[in-house]
Amino acid sequence: MPRYRNVWGGWGVLTRLLLAVVGAVGAAGAAVGAVGAAVGAVGAVGAVGAVGAVGAVGAVGAVECSEKETLLRPMPSGVTQPTDCLMECTGMTYIKKLRLQDNNNIRLRDSTEGDAGEHCWSTELKCTIGESFRSAYVVVPVDVSVVGHQQVEVRTADPSSAALHPHSGPTAIDDGCGLRYDVTPHFSTQAAGTSFCMRVAAQDDAPGEQLLRCPPYLVTFWRRKQSNQQDGG
Repeated sequence: MPRYRNVWGGWGVLTRLLLAVVGAVGAAGAAVGAVGAAVGAVGAVGAVGAVGAVGAVGAVGAVECSEKETLLRPMPSGVTQPTDCLMECTGMTYIKKLRLQDNNNIRLRDSTEGDAGEHCWSTELKCTIGESFRSAYVVVPVDVSVVGHQQVEVRTADPSSAALHPHSGPTAIDDGCGLRYDVTPHFSTQAAGTSFCMRVAAQDDAPGEQLLRCPPYLVTFWRRKQSNQQDGG
């Protein structure tokens, strides 16, 4: 098993993120409240600008949302703490979301281990009443100042082994989080199945896991149905 660089420091990471976000928004009460929602929602799922969302499961393809909104939920027993990479990306993306005035809800979810180097997510995405699914990205957390997309090969783990191509368009995901790959079709159709898995390899046939700071994670964007904003991920 590859060992990722994960120096989770409990509340230390959360404290740094809170200070960064509060500084970015000038300690405004509403913004601080939203930070509390984002941090409180972190369990198996990290949430940015969302409220809770650690509850009910939507239908495959994220076509139905049935969970009621709630600010805080206790973390279920047995849930693994989020990786440092996911926590750092949550903070950086929240700051970028504020700067862009992006009105989407954004959720981050760590992967689970599949067969032989696979990273997997359920396609039964968690969401709340009044939301509609927009897009999904896999973030491959590498040091973007050192590792470029040309050095990494990302493929689906299904029989087609299709290559995933880096997404270079604008999103609210902070650039420092890592390389982004648009996987929306794998979550937005009824034919998507119940899980999506992918593998990472280096272009020189070396194990791609060696380039990763942490396992890849999933970032999903949700539109509040009552909002007419066209901001996007």
